[in-house]
Order: sequence, then structure tokens, then C-alpha cells
Amino acid sequence: MSKRFSNLPPETRALLAERYGIREKKRWKIPAVIATLIFIPWLFWSAWHHSNPEIRSTLVSFQNEKADSIEITYIIERRNPSLPLTCTLVARDIDKNVVGEIEDEIPADSQGRITRTTTIPTRITPVNAAVLDCRAAQG
Repeated sequence: MSKRFSNLPPETRALLAERYGIREKKRWKIPAVIATLIFIPWLFWSAWHHSNPEIRSTLVSFQNEKADSIEITYIIERRNPSLPLTCTLVARDIDKNVVGEIEDEIPADSQGRITRTTTIPTRITPVNAAVLDCRAAQG
């Protein structure tokens, strides 16, 4: 109740509260502050973690001048250059069917960013190429 009704007897205040729906203040601010203190740091960590992956690949170009292969150029960026990688490269035909696939082994290096050019052999004429994924080499 407001200050101007504080001089009323308790029975009258209770009657007014029941009749007009005057409620006591809810204590929602403390849980909201706690949730905010947990959520905001997690949001910043999540944004940084997912925007800076351990291994990133970027397709630069592909050239399909031959009927039995396609040449692909791509960039690999990795936080730990001493980590050997295996990248899966695919070639596709006009109907988007995979007509060639290879595993390109990238050795450990001192550079974090490497530009690679690789030829993918195909069974029929390819029209495009892509980097499916790059991952740490097994064993």
C-alpha cells in the first residue's frame, strides 16, 4: 500500500487490498540479476568459441578444365600449426552427385594459415568442387 493509506487500520487495508487487487511487491529482481550474471558471460564465451574454431577451411577456387579431374584451391587456418590435418575434398557433377572424393593429408607445419592446391580425380566430368571438412589426422 502507498504511504497515504498507511494510517488506516489493518482491517481496512486488508479489505482494500482484497477488493482492489493491491498486491505485495514480487521479489523477481534478485533471480533476474543472478540469471543475468550467469547468462551474459556464457553468451560472450559462446560467441567467441563458435566464431573462432580450432580448424577453418575456405574454398578459394576450382578449375574443371579436364574431363577426368578437377583442381581445387583452398585455405586452411588452424590455431595449432603443429597439428596434422586430414581434409575431405569432393567433386560433383551437373546433378550435384559426388563423382570424386579424396582425403588430403596436411602435415604439421609452422604456419597457421596454408593455401593448398589439390587435384581430385573423377569418374565423369565434374562441374564443381568443395571442402567437406577438415579434422585432426588420426594416429
